[in-house]
Amino acid sequence: MKNMLPPLDILDNESKQVAELPPEPCSTQNPDEELAVFSWIGEIEKVLMEDDNFDHRVATQPVLVDDFLLRNRYAVVRSRERKKMYVKDLQMKSRYLEGECRGLNHVLQCFIDENQALQIFVSSSL
Repeated sequence: MKNMLPPLDILDNESKQVAELPPEPCSTQNPDEELAVFSWIGEIEKVLMEDDNFDHRVATQPVLVDDFLLRNRYAVVRSRERKKMYVKDLQMKSRYLEGECRGLNHVLQCFIDENQALQIFVSSSL
């Protein structure tokens, strides 16, 4: 069988790769070829063991839970800040509208007084 490069897969980023496949184990008659096969199998086992260790490291890191809790805490803080800003805005609008209401009540009272004065003037002139 012709020597070929291994197919592209997730192991492409590994630092030590096998450049060529050794001959098939069934066709090995030469002891040197058998050593190459065992070396190749050893490399595969080594890569698989490193991959297992990586999986264990990833599984033992509680990143997702901590990340979720941290994002949740920040979201709560931002929500409280937005609520405070909203309440302050409502208080400012309330004070402004109360002032407008007092001003309009004053104008209304002036019109009522003027209306009464005009009614008295009209009734006395007749």
